[in-house]
Amino acid sequence: MAELVFAHRRVRVYAIDPGALSEAARDGVLITGFRGFGAVGYITTTHLVEKLRLQRLGYIVTRYMPEFVTRGADGGIVAPFEIYGSVERRLLVLVNHDVPVERERDAYAEAVVLFAKKMGVSRGVFIGGFDARFRRGEERFRWLASGGYQGEFSEPTIDKDLFVVGPLALLILYSEIHRFPAVTILPYTETARPDPAAAAVAVEVVARLLNLEVDVSELLEMARKIEEVIERVEHQREAATAPSGASDRLYT
Repeated sequence: MAELVFAHRRVRVYAIDPGALSEAARDGVLITGFRGFGAVGYITTTHLVEKLRLQRLGYIVTRYMPEFVTRGADGGIVAPFEIYGSVERRLLVLVNHDVPVERERDAYAEAVVLFAKKMGVSRGVFIGGFDARFRRGEERFRWLASGGYQGEFSEPTIDKDLFVVGPLALLILYSEIHRFPAVTILPYTETARPDPAAAAVAVEVVARLLNLEVDVSELLEMARKIEEVIERVEHQREAATAPSGASDRLYT
């Protein structure tokens, strides 16, 4: 039976293996993100769990839980908010299969930060997406430090007149309020569809930060297939709207 190990503002954390959860967290890193722009945070965390073969260590439960479960690849039950980790790597990955309901997002974000601090996590790495329209040159991502995080990247931080929004913004805010060192990685992404290529950028940054090797070839192949579909649909649309006589046949 899972054991209640933390509670804050009606947000509760249950551990499947309290000892393993504690060991993975101590002086470790917490990685998480949401289904925001390009679903970059979600794709990144699920990819890390799969490729690093992380163990499911616990769940987060809110008062107004999303009402769904499904079956995972390992045969277990997949819940809306799951904590995976590795004792050997000193790593926790919080996978948010859904977004907390609006009335609970503030409590959820603060609970995640306070839980990480209580468990002795040394730093957080938050993953989101940044609108590709703001790209300058060849840069691949923007970033933002909070909570006294020490470290820099050659890529630029976000401009002072641009905003991070949604539950990710609340995580950043509470990491700053509670002085939990965290860095938010924001790869440039398409905002209207899932973007595995942007997630591949985030995975590469995380791997570099943690001195790990994580294969991103599947993400890049997914991105290639998505682009092929988009190009095909665009070609069909252009052919269908061409002036009469310009094309007498459509190929699919």
